[in-house]
Amino acid sequence: METALDKFGRVLIPKKVRKDLGLEAGTVFKIDEFEHEIRLKPVAEKPEIVNKEGVLVFVGKAAGNIGETVKELRQERLSKAAGWRNP
Repeated sequence: METALDKFGRVLIPKKVRKDLGLEAGTVFKIDEFEHEIRLKPVAEKPEIVNKEGVLVFVGKAAGNIGETVKELRQERLSKAAGWRNP
């Protein structure tokens, strides 16, 4: 996926990415500059992980296709486990 910088220095974030990450107009970003990279990270208005009675609990909004991600991670674990049994 590619985008371009306009004459005012703005970059359009594609709709699919905005939707997947739950980004809306007015979202504030932290900008980190690396050697030849720029990283934008949405600034959460409230913490995504909170301490509830001594247990850290995720209270943020999930991004992307969670079901597909879980399926892929399970398959990866099964493949590794099968590889360990069959050297």
